[in-house]
Amino acid sequence: MKLKAAWGKGFAAGFIIASVCSAGVAFAAGNISNVTAYLNDRLHMTYNGAAFNVTEADGSEDPPLIYHDRTYLPIRAIAEKSGVYVAWNDATSEVIMKSENELLDRANLALHYLKYQDFVQLAAIISENGVTFSPYAYVESGAVKLTAAQVGALKPADGYLWGEYDGSGNPINLSVKDYFSRFVYDQDFIQAPRIGTDTLIQTGNTISNLDAAFPGARFVEYNFPGFDPDYGGADWTSLRLVFTMENGSWMLAGVVHDCWTI
Repeated sequence: MKLKAAWGKGFAAGFIIASVCSAGVAFAAGNISNVTAYLNDRLHMTYNGAAFNVTEADGSEDPPLIYHDRTYLPIRAIAEKSGVYVAWNDATSEVIMKSENELLDRANLALHYLKYQDFVQLAAIISENGVTFSPYAYVESGAVKLTAAQVGALKPADGYLWGEYDGSGNPINLSVKDYFSRFVYDQDFIQAPRIGTDTLIQTGNTISNLDAAFPGARFVEYNFPGFDPDYGGADWTSLRLVFTMENGSWMLAGVVHDCWTI
């Protein structure tokens, strides 16, 4: 995705990578040089016709820098405004940029594996920290969490205690096959009419704690808003696939089901 900007005659637009690095990153002395640059707080930017100020996570403004007659902007703010994900790999001193399409493509691939319970293929895209399965929007601390090796070895008849049923509080003791039929692929989510990224499309009376359960992660939601008009939309259902960026690839960290609860 391209971001076009008009800077005035004589200026060329550039990006500076410093803002993607965490404050704790230590740089080897031979990798950096001191330069003289200038802040330009009089430069105004627009995005799709609307005024746009570059800000940091704490809300403070981050004005452009002028260096050798070029204008530099923080890459994270500009890229994310354009729908591009940015991450910093400290081990390789690498800025990683991923398009929104790449996240959706990975989510659709994971969804395909989940639909057909192809656990061998699914294991190849599981996060190094494992994948958490949650039957409802609120991810409990004791939710089932499986490593890639465990996922690859899953059998349909394997049984787990997946949590507690909403309302009754009875234990969800189900085989993998039955759990997937009830709390993972209870609808053909590949055909879902509504798909969203990092936004809860539909919620009920169960709080979603995705941010706390998967800090720094992103998610794709597949949603059916309802089926029977007599229920007034109370028969809606969603599946949220949570991903973390690891070594330049989106890896599956969570499979979270949601629906109307009591």
